[in-house]
Amino acid sequence: MLFDLFRSPALGLATVVAAAGAGGSSVSEENLLLNGSFESGFEGWTSSGPVSLSQQGFAGSRSVRIEPGPGLTGELRQTVEGLVPRGRYTLAARVRTNDRLNPPVLGVRDGAQIDKALGWIAVGEEGRWLERRFEVHVDEGADSLEVYLRGWQAESGSVIEFDSIRLWEGRQPAPQPDPGEAPWAVAPLVEVAPSPGDPLLRDGDFGDPTGGGWALGLNATIETTGSGNALRLRSTEDTSRATQPITAALPPHGQWTVSVETRVDPGVVASLYFTGSGDTVASRSFDHTEWRRIELPVESGAEWVRDGRLTLENWKEQPGSAWYRDLRFTAVGGEWRPTLDSPPTPALEVFHDDFSSGTLDPGRWLVSSKAWGGDNGGVAPQNVTLVEDFDEGRPIIALRLEAHGDHYDGPLVHNGRRTRVGAAIATRDYYASGRYEVRARIAPEYGTCTAFWPFHYIDHQMGEPEYWHEPNPRRNTEIDWEFPTDLAGADTGNFSFTKARTNSWGGQFGGEGGEHKGRKLLRDEDGALLDLATEALDGRYHTFTIEWRSGSDLGDESITRSEVGSVRWLIDGRLVDELQDVPFGQGNVPFRAARFWLGTWFPAAGYGDRVGWTGDPEFGITAAHVAWVRITPFGNARDRWVDETVPNLAWADPGDYPEPIEPLPPLAGDLDRDGVVDGRDLAILLQAWGAEDPVGDLDESGVVDGADLAILLQDWSG
Repeated sequence: MLFDLFRSPALGLATVVAAAGAGGSSVSEENLLLNGSFESGFEGWTSSGPVSLSQQGFAGSRSVRIEPGPGLTGELRQTVEGLVPRGRYTLAARVRTNDRLNPPVLGVRDGAQIDKALGWIAVGEEGRWLERRFEVHVDEGADSLEVYLRGWQAESGSVIEFDSIRLWEGRQPAPQPDPGEAPWAVAPLVEVAPSPGDPLLRDGDFGDPTGGGWALGLNATIETTGSGNALRLRSTEDTSRATQPITAALPPHGQWTVSVETRVDPGVVASLYFTGSGDTVASRSFDHTEWRRIELPVESGAEWVRDGRLTLENWKEQPGSAWYRDLRFTAVGGEWRPTLDSPPTPALEVFHDDFSSGTLDPGRWLVSSKAWGGDNGGVAPQNVTLVEDFDEGRPIIALRLEAHGDHYDGPLVHNGRRTRVGAAIATRDYYASGRYEVRARIAPEYGTCTAFWPFHYIDHQMGEPEYWHEPNPRRNTEIDWEFPTDLAGADTGNFSFTKARTNSWGGQFGGEGGEHKGRKLLRDEDGALLDLATEALDGRYHTFTIEWRSGSDLGDESITRSEVGSVRWLIDGRLVDELQDVPFGQGNVPFRAARFWLGTWFPAAGYGDRVGWTGDPEFGITAAHVAWVRITPFGNARDRWVDETVPNLAWADPGDYPEPIEPLPPLAGDLDRDGVVDGRDLAILLQAWGAEDPVGDLDESGVVDGADLAILLQDWSG
């Protein structure tokens, strides 16, 4: 039982003997709310609507009960004064509802830097007292805020309850599960690209009694033996199995060996087998009753092997068990997973790719097959190709990102859809603050979105402290260039390629709520409207830039900025939009490193009477073209490299990358052979000026002079 010592005019602020979350572990914290468990009735609270007291509480003998009805919303509110401007506070409550579609709402407003509310219940959580909490910053110049509890109007039958409302100063320790509750989930394991000798399986020694990476079927258990743990598969009227997916793709023409110690009870014949894409199958049976190591050879053919799976099996109706221990399946080299390191290694070198090699390098780029944005087929690897093109008269190799509209009648089907299928790639490494430049001509058709954006995604789990910091467990890093769009308000539905979206998601509070939504007109160097569709149809490329500065913090993350960050969006060097971060608390300038994406996709979730916010995709095929990409890291102090929740989800393996094309000859002016002609090459040439130096003698005249400088400037790209 938890108890409050309540605040009174005589006692002032009292101490709450309460769990910092739950679970019976008591700490002494000062509750800034009066009568948070309603033991003194409604003292300290103002109520409206169908609100009453219940004699069944979580922490004591009472709780508050809201029974909303049609047109009837119930609410309680309390203003807390004497708070510290710019201070951080933690709000917590116990909540319960009999209808997850009508959840209790816990919120703050009127003095908060950002008004926040938490109101959702997962499937199966009805009828239970649940801990809810999040953090809030007091606004600049404010010294109070209002806490409110709400049950929204609904059809009759909803019963919403609140108890143990707490407001503490500062960040609090994460709560623990209630007694008898299963341990809370933590962040999933991030599997990275294996090196030769690394295991391709998890828990090959069966050290985890729950199975670890293994899916344990009927009558499959982990048992202790004299030489370590073993998997036991007991045959009954049902077959007993344990399976594990091989998340690494296996390269063509490879050979591997699965090695495992096995035995069976007398009269049992058991097996292990590997399956994968392209009808890849390898199997081995055994019937020896003493422990013996056996091997299962696995070979790939001419194609990559995807969706591998290893199965250990004891068939039904046999007179005993099969046993497995010390299973080994190791990488030999060339196996593929999208993610290189966990957490990501900071990428601080300049990234540049002009695709002049005629290949899309799997070491640097990932090709996506994901889907998002509503009624569409996502993005397909087959829509990513390399083609020859011209940029201002110069031959280039361009990355082509194709998109299929509603009139597409070709053979490609992706995610069950023939239409509304785009293309996207992303860097394999993660980059934080920096200058992101893309030289491109966008897809010139309404209905599809051409976009360039850093993106990082987390869904925190209850076993992670960060889960309890915000109303939404999701955190996004995302900064967008998106074309076309309309502007806000009265411009709704007036889509144009003279308009762009410049968004920034800060990632510090619920990703669904914290966004800078820029809607900007585009202009050329003379101030006239710049129509990117017309420019693309005329073959003209433009340079799209995001300058992202995350800044730096003084002390605890997010309290006070010693250097305020910013985001700037530019076209051909001209400023289109700018976002300045806040000097304290929570803003919309990201700080977590992200992969950098390029893509064409379909915002098809509905937008007024249109398919999406780029218009209707009334076309067959269109495409964006990218001449080069350059990322120049700034290395700001606030940058952080942390794992995404599912960084390996829905990427193509190298077997589905675009076919190489004939490479371009190297640029004569690229003296340092880094793929770009810039100031470093100019410095090399000037150092050799006037000398008979073959390094800078581009016209082979025998001397480095103005003619060589002219050649270098003709190739200039930096």
